[in-house]
Amino acid sequence: MGELSHRERIEMALNHEEPDRVPIEFGGVNNTIYEKPFYWPISPKYGYSALVNYLGFKDLSQPQMLPSNCVTLFDDRLLDRFGVDFVSYVMRAPRGQDKMLSDGTVVIAWGIKAKMVGYYWEIFDGPLRKPKITFKDIDSLETPDPEDPVILENVRSEVKELRRKTSRAIVGVPTMAENIFHHYSYLRGFSQMFIDMKKNPEIFRYLASTILDIHGSIVEAFFSECGDYIDFALLGDDMGTQQAPFVSPEEYKIYMKPYHKGLIDRVKSVTDARIYFHSCGAVFPLIEHFIDIGVDVLNPIQPLAKGMDAEALKRTYGNRITFCGGIDAQKLLPNGTPQEIEAEVKRVIEILGKNGGYILAPSHNLQGDVPPQNIVAMFDAALKYGKYR
Repeated sequence: MGELSHRERIEMALNHEEPDRVPIEFGGVNNTIYEKPFYWPISPKYGYSALVNYLGFKDLSQPQMLPSNCVTLFDDRLLDRFGVDFVSYVMRAPRGQDKMLSDGTVVIAWGIKAKMVGYYWEIFDGPLRKPKITFKDIDSLETPDPEDPVILENVRSEVKELRRKTSRAIVGVPTMAENIFHHYSYLRGFSQMFIDMKKNPEIFRYLASTILDIHGSIVEAFFSECGDYIDFALLGDDMGTQQAPFVSPEEYKIYMKPYHKGLIDRVKSVTDARIYFHSCGAVFPLIEHFIDIGVDVLNPIQPLAKGMDAEALKRTYGNRITFCGGIDAQKLLPNGTPQEIEAEVKRVIEILGKNGGYILAPSHNLQGDVPPQNIVAMFDAALKYGKYR
């Protein structure tokens, strides 16, 4: 088999066939790298700039940044160096109040508030954060407009041009509209979400339905514009801790699955793109439900989370879903040696890569504590050991 195009390689892997090599993801939304914005008060030890300098690349333009202070669009030279098969197209965030208060708090869409914490913007308050709310409180929310020109302007022409310029698979990313229950927690608070679920299920369902209605309309409008030119639509909600899912599989089926399915159905109503779903943590008990609602790729596969070891995942679900991630970013990549990283990449590819169904990537964003030589070791090992022939 000769060398395949990026899209051919990925398509074979998703069909659980062995292409020329294991596909590689880096520079997307959930497998990217930290970079300090020019205005940020704290500098990490490493990050995107350290990686670029280590590789000796010159004259790279200022990278496009996500609200997470991670890079979203990379210079093609970097992607080529690592054999990356994906590139992202990120929707511009819907307009909200979008103002900075005197204490540095930023108010964004839905009236959600964020502030600088450590290396990141962190959401810390929302308009429904009180123990008891009514249907009227939910109806009074200032929600984004799905037809906001900030969301839709130039999307079709930009993605069409990106498709013309790159042979990499394009992942369409609908920014804050990609989730349901993250947003619920932003509005109500994380603990209160579960209290609502059990003690006030009418409110829980009404607010979740409201979020689905708005986010569903946004993703439908966004993917109506770009869906002809993308390969994947990214959605996601973190559903797991390090030890277990946030809810049991039975609770997920009753309380959360209908809303994830609803959002996926809205996407699929306007595009044939595959569903790339992000959920951190120990979500092994929920994967059957993810498959049932139409998830094609599950990311980021955190190997240190309980039950997320490569052997169990491949044995149980390896011919029904594609796994993306699996190279530990919690301990191995920040603290390991290049030799240890090479050995682990080889091991994971031998397990998850057998018969396709695997995309190699770090198990989450590369934080500012990951030395550039370890990043290089990971991707060089992927190119070395990922060959099928």
